[in-house]
Amino acid sequence: MKFSKLAAGITLATLSAGTLAAGPLYIHDKTMQPYKWDTSKGAIPVWTDGGMLVQDKDGKDVESFTVLKKGTKYNINITLADGTVLPKNTVLDRDYTLLTVDRANEITAHAIAQWSNVETATLEMAVAGTIASKTGISDITAANANEVYGAENGYGFWVIYDTDGSVVEDVFGVPKQSVLGMAFPEWADEETGEILEATAIMNGWAVAPNDDGSKIAGVFTHEFGHAINLSHTQVNGQLAYLSSAANKLYPGVPGCGVNPIAGGNPAMIETMYPYIDHYSAGAVNQSTIEHPDDVAAISNLYPSAHYANSRGAITGVLRLKDGRTQYSGINVIARNVNNPLFDAVSDMSGSATQGKVGPDGRYTIRNLTPGEQYVLYVEPIVAGGFPTTPQPLLSTAEYWNENEGSDPLIDEVCERTAIIAEAGVTKEADFTFNGYMKGVQVTPLSSVTFSDLSKNGRKAVGTAGLSAVMWDANSGFEILPSRYVGAESYLSRNGKHVLVQHDQDGNGIMEPTVWSGNEARSVGYLGQNQCNVSTSFAGVKISALGSAMDDSGSTVVGMAYQDLNGNGNCQEYFSGEMKPFIWDEKRGIRELDTSNVNWNRTLYAFAHGLSGNGKVALGQVNYNQAVAWVDDGPMLDLTTAFKAKQAKVSNFDGSRVALTSNYGVQLWDSRKGLSEDAVTNIGSLPWCEDIQYIFYSWNLCKELSPDEITASYGAVPMTVSDLSDDGRVAIGRAGGSRFGYYGALWVEGIGWLELSRFLREQGAAELGKLSMSNPIALSGDGSKMLGVAGGMSWYMDMSQVYVCDNGDSVLTGFPGGLRESVANGAQMGRCEYLDDTL
Repeated sequence: MKFSKLAAGITLATLSAGTLAAGPLYIHDKTMQPYKWDTSKGAIPVWTDGGMLVQDKDGKDVESFTVLKKGTKYNINITLADGTVLPKNTVLDRDYTLLTVDRANEITAHAIAQWSNVETATLEMAVAGTIASKTGISDITAANANEVYGAENGYGFWVIYDTDGSVVEDVFGVPKQSVLGMAFPEWADEETGEILEATAIMNGWAVAPNDDGSKIAGVFTHEFGHAINLSHTQVNGQLAYLSSAANKLYPGVPGCGVNPIAGGNPAMIETMYPYIDHYSAGAVNQSTIEHPDDVAAISNLYPSAHYANSRGAITGVLRLKDGRTQYSGINVIARNVNNPLFDAVSDMSGSATQGKVGPDGRYTIRNLTPGEQYVLYVEPIVAGGFPTTPQPLLSTAEYWNENEGSDPLIDEVCERTAIIAEAGVTKEADFTFNGYMKGVQVTPLSSVTFSDLSKNGRKAVGTAGLSAVMWDANSGFEILPSRYVGAESYLSRNGKHVLVQHDQDGNGIMEPTVWSGNEARSVGYLGQNQCNVSTSFAGVKISALGSAMDDSGSTVVGMAYQDLNGNGNCQEYFSGEMKPFIWDEKRGIRELDTSNVNWNRTLYAFAHGLSGNGKVALGQVNYNQAVAWVDDGPMLDLTTAFKAKQAKVSNFDGSRVALTSNYGVQLWDSRKGLSEDAVTNIGSLPWCEDIQYIFYSWNLCKELSPDEITASYGAVPMTVSDLSDDGRVAIGRAGGSRFGYYGALWVEGIGWLELSRFLREQGAAELGKLSMSNPIALSGDGSKMLGVAGGMSWYMDMSQVYVCDNGDSVLTGFPGGLRESVANGAQMGRCEYLDDTL
């Protein structure tokens, strides 16, 4: 059996690039056991690459380590292994760090010795000879790499020295600047899961200047771990590499008396952490197998006879707050109370099955020192990819304690019970996420970028790459047929109609299309000839872009492109070639009125909003003029009439359209036209309570009241993203790059609420570290919400919320019950969380 090329791309990235916890990298589908080398056969033979990295003018090898400096010239011809000749007296364009093959072989021998000398593991590797002796190929380059990779060359581990990064780049399609190395088991016995061949490609181009090989050795040792089927880990690497004042990471649960760590002793970094700074001392330390987590990784896979009986272990299951449903993809760490950084081991829930058998919350942590006390806690994966898909915390991080439960008021996140490790004994410690079964429920969905929620609150649509993806509250995820592209996707009220982009006539140009499962209705294009406009979606060309759809799925608005001057360019500014359109089933596609637009001074005009009944279209002229069209009539200038900066969302009948301005949000009743009494100002989030006004390094909130700041500098900037059917509930995004971004919720009769604070006071432990800064869609009744932030989409059910009434936490409906309770003197939120944080 050959591993797929996709699965083979296991890389070690620099700090600027992404990549694929200790545990197996691949598991065998038939046996559900990790792929492994058969250690009873003796040492795994290692075959190394050849080819001179540099020679002097007489053809003699230079020293094993040479740095040729940028901006200097040398009086010898320098021949690189790929055949490139730098003539003598060439002024070098960059530093060249040159390691000979002999030095590379020394580093290989060092790396395999590290993995072979773990006392509690049986695996051994030994250099057996060269690739040339087995294949006749003396030097693996991009031109001949496929004669080794992809071919059955014989039992063993094949190490390729990719001098100039061309193998990484040309054969595997990975930029040589992005990765330091890659390795993978390549061939295995399909029946038994025994690994027969593994391959590693070491990127010589990435060797750091002045590195004599001691730093790049960390890359070798790490990659060879992949070759024996080890995955990555997260124990201390994130603390050393990614923790900072702006992004504090902790060797424990934040807020529980544990100090954050930024940097620190590089010896604490585990070898199998998925990133490496190959310019620093950390890389040197990652070349050795000394951290207990790395020792556990190889010993778990290739255990010696005395491993299990000589070390302690902890196992358990992670479950959601219901106490039943298991949950994969969360990092579990055991830290020695007396030596928390240098005696710590991790496992990931579900790592033994990697999602192949459904939800799996099991974890097992081995290699614990007998007699020592360990505290156990859960945390999300900070960075990097894993065979088991990392998942967000559906609660807060917490320590394990002997009274573990789901009630946040009883199961304090900081309460911990130390577990004493015993040789040969596996102790049990189950986790249950904290959270209430009643009240606001927050559900992370996935990394799909969702764009709309159906007004019945049951379905969402978005994109993953180019694919349009649907989510149903009952049935889960569905990917639409690949011919439908999810750029600017929107839903009808019941979610049965989806606005997508589709090439209806097969000419390579997409147009807005309403997809209904068995039917696809093309919106079409304006003009005689269909325009061909490139988009930010790779390889996708469009003639128009749909930006909103009504509740029935029968009306669409957006921007259409026309080539008015016949020069083949449909995107010329100041030409009138980018115009707003409206489409319906009866009349087809047509321009919305722009008769008063001076196209000599206008970049573009488009429609991007539509009332639920399809009668009120909203749009923008240039980037600063808000406009509207009622019943397909003349364009209305909302900026001149009401000083509006944006008009994008409406309630069902257009009686409440959200206008944003420097003075707060106004609700415009489109039925009253542009009369003065057509708008009502509902303000914005207040300054200083949740959002500080920072002017350079000066915080105005320390000098002025919120009203004074608003009067002098304007209201908190706000973008409204959706309204309920009756317009009595609104959501949006407040703040900006200077102030930070905040999610906002408005309820008529109550006012604007900062979303994260509202959820904390509701006791929504599921919030965890999810960012609530970008709510994007509401259900018709205002009780369901969809948001996207920090690369993760989330769905919120607010049908039932808590109020604090005379000291009692009482459930009530949203929004009506909440509005009524507050009017009668109750406070929003659970009594236990008012003026508190989770």
